[in-house]
Amino acid sequence: MFYRLPPACFPHILLLALFFAAGSRAAAQEPASTPLSEAEMRAELARELESLKADVMPQFPQGEEYMHDWIAAHLKIPYVALRNDSVVMVYVDFLVERTGYVTDVKIKHPGIRQLDKEVVTLFSGMPRWKPGLLNGKPVDLRMTLPLRVTIPNSLRKPADVTTPSVNSLPQFNGGGQALRYFVKKTLQYPKEAKAAGVGGAVTVEFLILANGRVGNPATVGHVIGYGLEEEAMRVVEKMPKWIPARLDGRAVASKHQVVIRFELPGKQGETPAVK
Repeated sequence: MFYRLPPACFPHILLLALFFAAGSRAAAQEPASTPLSEAEMRAELARELESLKADVMPQFPQGEEYMHDWIAAHLKIPYVALRNDSVVMVYVDFLVERTGYVTDVKIKHPGIRQLDKEVVTLFSGMPRWKPGLLNGKPVDLRMTLPLRVTIPNSLRKPADVTTPSVNSLPQFNGGGQALRYFVKKTLQYPKEAKAAGVGGAVTVEFLILANGRVGNPATVGHVIGYGLEEEAMRVVEKMPKWIPARLDGRAVASKHQVVIRFELPGKQGETPAVK
């Protein structure tokens, strides 16, 4: 089991460590060697504190527990069309200024765009913190806070819609080759994913209605993030009418899946593919 020590303990821990290091050094050296003087030890301690940037860390008003309650009450969870409820980790990097204001909020590992935007907005509007202290004086200090966010999906998903068995499957006008051309022409590789060197395959399940229109797209499988899911669904939503499935000679609604692959330039294929 691990316990978190209060930041105010750091100077005492460092001081004990320095005394221990000095004593060990004196024992190991020749008799002519001399241990660190008190002034030298204080200077070493000051250098250690400077490397920590603060000996008292910033604090949210009324403490950490109240901060969690505040975030839960104020964070707006966006709708993301995922088949299942998903848990996403968001790492927020921000500056607590010596005045206590939270500024320069960034997401360290961009994931779902809508959620990242809401988190940045939330932290930018936080109440003033108690600033960090170094040698008793307020200082600017950067912090990183991991947030565990559950994203619910309350809208109807293709998996929830009952569709009959069909005599003929739906088809994209022009067939598979035309579908691949449409995806290649329409898809825009997300900037966040390209900058981070992230690729992968996103499966999108959707309904093809009796009139051929596409509806209710939702991704299937684990979230890759970096905007890939949003872009894959945008491409599906842009699709023209399909040739619908047929049952006993009449057009009916049916489910369908496409897998959209994101491959970075210079890698195999060089262009996103679909199957």
